[in-house]
Amino acid sequence: MLNRKGFTLIEMLVVVAVIGILSSVLLNALGPAKQKAKDSRIEQELSQVRDLAETLYDGDYDALESLPKTNILNQNLKALSDDITLQGGELVIRKANPALNYVAYSRLNLTTGTSQNPQTTYYCLDSTGNSSLTTTDLSGRTSCPL
Repeated sequence: MLNRKGFTLIEMLVVVAVIGILSSVLLNALGPAKQKAKDSRIEQELSQVRDLAETLYDGDYDALESLPKTNILNQNLKALSDDITLQGGELVIRKANPALNYVAYSRLNLTTGTSQNPQTTYYCLDSTGNSSLTTTDLSGRTSCPL
């Protein structure tokens, strides 16, 4: 009688192949969840930008820096901007003239629309308390679209 202990090479290769297939399926399924997590973090950071803007408010928003720019003086704002950039976004702050209101927004990682016509999604908030997800071009605006 033959006493076998352990696995054959073929059995080990089959197990490794099955694990490889399962892990590739799992990684593909988790991709959008990872992007959603990054987008959620961008939204949370933008809410902190609003909190910071309100602490700087002194009848107007002159003390709030307009972004993007390379040399951000306020260290709290710089930390928020850097983290948004790490998550795949870009912090934009635009103030009205005079600086009685502002809009802050960032692009998000997940797109909407079809694969043939993807649209960039932005998370936008402003000094009036509005916040929204939008695909509207926000250039030149000082408030979020309703």
